[in-house]
Amino acid sequence: MIKTLVSAGIVISVGFLVGCDATPSGQRQENAAQAGITTQLVTNQPIPNIGYSQMRQNLIEIETAEDKGVQTTSFIFGNFSADPVQICPSIGVPIPNTASLSNPEQATYTGSATYTTPQMDPNGVYAPSASSGTFVICVGADGKPNPVYAEGNVHTVFGPAVWNRQTHSVEMTGPASFKFTASQGR
Repeated sequence: MIKTLVSAGIVISVGFLVGCDATPSGQRQENAAQAGITTQLVTNQPIPNIGYSQMRQNLIEIETAEDKGVQTTSFIFGNFSADPVQICPSIGVPIPNTASLSNPEQATYTGSATYTTPQMDPNGVYAPSASSGTFVICVGADGKPNPVYAEGNVHTVFGPAVWNRQTHSVEMTGPASFKFTASQGR
């Protein structure tokens, strides 16, 4: 069934690409050749139908833990520091300052062409396309959230941890703050 659907999708895509008059003849031939190769590979070596994936399960759990804002510990490094410049109990995972609640691009239509142009966030500024800046929601001694912005690297673990200055490494000091599953042995 999967082979049939994939093959039908490829045939429709190739038919569309070949039927476009705006595509040069050489490009149409190359597209048709590539579609034929892909169809042959999918037919002879179909993608496996995996009933359970440990990787998928762990990704679901990580996204759920991120959504719930579970207790974490964050280690914030300066740009050239071997040891963290700050360690804090934190909520959830670090948020890159390139994250945006709105789409950073908008479609612009001009005559026969469509372009994407930058779109400002609701606060009136444009999200950076690349940056090493990261926000961490640290938890202060009073138990209240305290946002921290860092330009260096941030390492966050899902549970209580400390920094070992001798080995320059993180040591977990308690159990994970979220129930993650181990391999199902499949």
